[in-house]
Amino acid sequence: MVFNNSTQTPMELFNDGYDIPLIGLDNGMFYFIQVPAIVCLTMSLICASATIILSFWSHPAAVFYTRWTRGERLVVYISVCDSLLSISLLVNHLQVLITKMHARPKELCTFFGLITTEFMLGQILMVNVVAINIFALMLFNTKISFGKFDRGILLWSFGVPSIGALIAALLEQFGPMGIICHFDAFMARLPVWS
Repeated sequence: MVFNNSTQTPMELFNDGYDIPLIGLDNGMFYFIQVPAIVCLTMSLICASATIILSFWSHPAAVFYTRWTRGERLVVYISVCDSLLSISLLVNHLQVLITKMHARPKELCTFFGLITTEFMLGQILMVNVVAINIFALMLFNTKISFGKFDRGILLWSFGVPSIGALIAALLEQFGPMGIICHFDAFMARLPVWS
């Protein structure tokens, strides 16, 4: 392995990720990437939205924390997480499909990256809490307390990711990846190897 002995700094070698071409645009695969992503995200959004609507149709919203079972509330929370993630990714993919370029200005790409990170991590943490709750209930016949109005699970699922996403945004870690805006492509930040 030989190192490039260039006197340029890594940041001078790259253009904040905007030098990364859109994946598939040069070889005709662009629509085969973007269209299925948009279709899948739309289907996910429809299913999650239907779950939320049917849940509130069968139970009054006014008694959400008092009469709904924990399982019913968790289904709504997971559906909300999935809906928010689907919306954020759908808007980003639609923007790429329509413009056939990365989101500009950089601040828009940063915003897309921030909300995608927030809702992706929120969904992951929500599913982990649900799995741990089910495990504790089945194995130990114990219910985990989420606090009044489920504030524990909501802070964990939305508060923790928002702190991480804001730190990443302040450190300018969000940018074009080639398909969507999220974290800058990792290889674009490394020195050139030959």
